[in-house]
Amino acid sequence: MSSGEEKPHWNMYDDVKTISTSLEVLMAEINSAITALEYTRATAFLQSQSASASKNVKPNGKLTSQYDARMADEAYKAGLASMAAGKLDEAVNTLNDALSKRPPDKTSAVTKLQSLISLTSQQLRKSPVDSVGTFKTP
Repeated sequence: MSSGEEKPHWNMYDDVKTISTSLEVLMAEINSAITALEYTRATAFLQSQSASASKNVKPNGKLTSQYDARMADEAYKAGLASMAAGKLDEAVNTLNDALSKRPPDKTSAVTKLQSLISLTSQQLRKSPVDSVGTFKTP
C-alpha cells in the first residue's frame, strides 16, 4: 500500500444481514431457512440410508436380513426424543422405522412399538397444531 491509501476498516457487523421490519418478511425468511435445513438433513439421511442398503448386499448379490435390532433401538430412541420435543408426526415416522427394523420374534418389543405408534397417532389427530407448525382452525 502506498502512503496515500488507507487500510480497509474491518467491522464485525460487515456480513450481518439487516433484519426486515416487516413481520411477514421475517417469518418468510425463517421458514425458508428451516426448509433449507430440513432439506439438507433429509438429503443426508437418504444418502446414509442408500449407503447402508448397499452394505446389506452380500458378495454373492443376495440381501442380508432386513431386521437390525441396533438400528431399531436407535430409531426407537429417536422416536421417544421426537415425542418429548412435541414433534408427533416425526415420532410416528421414526417409530414406524423402528418397527420395520425390529425382528418379529421380539414380540414384546413389537407390541410396545405398536402401542406407542397408536398412542402417538391418536395424539397427532387431536393436536391443535398441524404438520407445518401452524394452529388448525376449527
